[in-house]
Order: sequence, then C-alpha cells, then structure tokens
Amino acid sequence: MPDKSDFDATTPWEAAPRRGNLVAVFLFGLLLAGGFVALWVAYGSAPPQQPRADVAAASSNEATQAIKDLQTSQQKIAGQLQSLQETLASNQAETKQALSAEQAESKRLSDQVTALSSKLDALQQSFASAQRQSSPAFSEPPPAPAKKGAENWATAGLASADS
Repeated sequence: MPDKSDFDATTPWEAAPRRGNLVAVFLFGLLLAGGFVALWVAYGSAPPQQPRADVAAASSNEATQAIKDLQTSQQKIAGQLQSLQETLASNQAETKQALSAEQAESKRLSDQVTALSSKLDALQQSFASAQRQSSPAFSEPPPAPAKKGAENWATAGLASADS
C-alpha cells in the first residue's frame, strides 16, 4: 500500500482542482467575449436610427393616407349601394305593375267564364223545356223489340220448365 508520504503537493491529484478553476475561468471569459461580440453585431452594425420626429411624421402620413383611402372606398361603396337600392325600387315597382295587370286580366277572364257558364245554363234549360213541350207523349222510351236470340232462350226456358 502506498503511504501518505508518497502524495505531496506536487502530485497530479492536488493539481486537479487548480486545473478545474482554470477551465472555469477560461469558459467564463469565452462566454463574456461571445456576449460582447453579439452586442457589437446587434448594435454596432445597425443602421443609424432616424430621429423620432421623422418616424412619427412618416407614420402619421401613412395613417392619413390609409384613412383617405378608406374614406374613398367607403364613398364608392355607398354610391354602389344607393344605385342598387334605386334598381331594386324600380324592379319592385315594375313587378307590382305587372302583378296588377295580371290580376286584372285574371278577373276579366273569370268574369267571362261566369257569363259563359250562365249562358250555357240558360241554353240547357231552354233546350230541356223545348224538348218537353214538343213531345209530351214520348216521355218514356218505347220498349225495345225482342231479339231472336232472346226468344229462343225464352222458349228454351219454357220448354225445360214444361218437361
């Protein structure tokens, strides 16, 4: 077994904590340098900023132009809606007029059918009364003459009844 005297301050086991501290400091330095480089890239190479007044004026001009465009399109839409309303009102008036004309025509035809129906009834009654007056004796139709075939059947029926 090795004794403790073999391990003194110069052995690699005691030097290991120092090497670990050195690695941590080196990593911290790299991290800090990377942060500085990132800040320099982000802010050092950025284009120069415009003064705030210019930015506000440009935004204001853009907003004003957008509002004017919206107002123009709103006026255009309002004009189209008014035109559409006028067209619909005109179509509605034409439809009402056509409906009234068709209702009047239907009423006229209905009246004509009623007049023709009453004339037809009067003609039928006149014809029926004229027929009754011209032939009162023939109110019943005369009996139909017996057919030969019917007599044979009647005779055959009597003959079989006699037997």
